[in-house]
Amino acid sequence: MAEATWAVYYFVVQVELPYPSLADIFYAGGYLPIIAGLVGYLATFQVALSKRRLGYALMGVGAAVALALIFVLPVELSQNLTPLNLLTNILYPVLDLVLLSLALLSLAIFAGGRIANWWLLFAAGATLYVIGDEFFLYQVAQGSYYNGSVDDLVFLLGYLTFAMAFYTHRKEF
Repeated sequence: MAEATWAVYYFVVQVELPYPSLADIFYAGGYLPIIAGLVGYLATFQVALSKRRLGYALMGVGAAVALALIFVLPVELSQNLTPLNLLTNILYPVLDLVLLSLALLSLAIFAGGRIANWWLLFAAGATLYVIGDEFFLYQVAQGSYYNGSVDDLVFLLGYLTFAMAFYTHRKEF
């Protein structure tokens, strides 16, 4: 729905940069079922998370948070923003960090196990999606975003990686 709404804004209504827009409700809303599913997995299998693996996952999460705080958020928040722009510019990094954290924690649980390949691809897809998201926000803040830019390719690679993860998951059983 988010992609379709963005396309209607861009191709039909001819809004050059539909951000923030109704499409963002669908983009942000898409995080909720993914996060809920990852929390469910973590709750079920958390006993398998060793302290060492938890440490590695937390180092990855810490690095992502540091990168967001040092490089992304200062640029995104450096402008005189409307309340809606400020909300979306904060909401996406927060949702991205939650998604990435849960994906890394889940990967830490299943690494080396029977379904490790699926989790590796899922975590890679989440990472690509987060990179695309943050790069998009950075470009918008710099005024250099255009439809078809490099970050759009990163999103597509993320979507393809997610698709490969689900395909691999079917094959692992």
